[in-house]
Amino acid sequence: MPRNDLELYERAADAWWDGERKEFRSLRAVNAFHLGLLCEHRPEGFGGQRVADLGCGGGLLSIALSRLGADVVGVDLSPASLRAGRDEARRQELACTFLHGDLNATPLRDASFDLVLASDVLEHVSEPACAVREAGRLLRAGGTLFVNTFDRGLLSALVVVFLAEGLGFVPRGTHDPRLFVRPRDLETWARAAALRLEALVRERPLLLASWRQRAIQLRPSRWGFGYSAFFRKEAA
Repeated sequence: MPRNDLELYERAADAWWDGERKEFRSLRAVNAFHLGLLCEHRPEGFGGQRVADLGCGGGLLSIALSRLGADVVGVDLSPASLRAGRDEARRQELACTFLHGDLNATPLRDASFDLVLASDVLEHVSEPACAVREAGRLLRAGGTLFVNTFDRGLLSALVVVFLAEGLGFVPRGTHDPRLFVRPRDLETWARAAALRLEALVRERPLLLASWRQRAIQLRPSRWGFGYSAFFRKEAA
């Protein structure tokens, strides 16, 4: 079976916003958790903020932040996922913009965003350092990069690939543990892009809740296979 099967997002794009479908049930739950982290980090809210959602998929975070008043542009390589995001934005009467593009070289202007998201995406790209550099290019001085991904290691491989995919909580073939990102590597790439680490939150699954809901439920923890990180763009 192939690992990091990106065609999954084309085949299952009609499941992004379908609560009855299981393909993205865990991703919807995880995105709700990460939206909570974003709201805690930015208590002043998102009204009037320019947001770039890199690797936006079907727009789960894009649309959630648009509902909170942000001006959001989502970028992704999956045309079917982008259509799902546009359709849902129209259904909710939101003004999200969804663009087809590579997150390593987006069709967006320098220093034009207050917040850049790289959510559940760095573990799917072959050159994550390039994606971090591109995020730094897009951010205004003082802007924030939010990343969440998986730490590379045996625990992550066991939990994310063999357990979550094996139990059907995540579609088989979604991840390749060789692409997972160590926090120290992420921080090194960020520093090269003039981004300073502000906070790092480790994440682990709530096992009973995940089993009952048949979807991954997360909580902050001192240890964990996944993590979220906030970086601040330094002034030139």
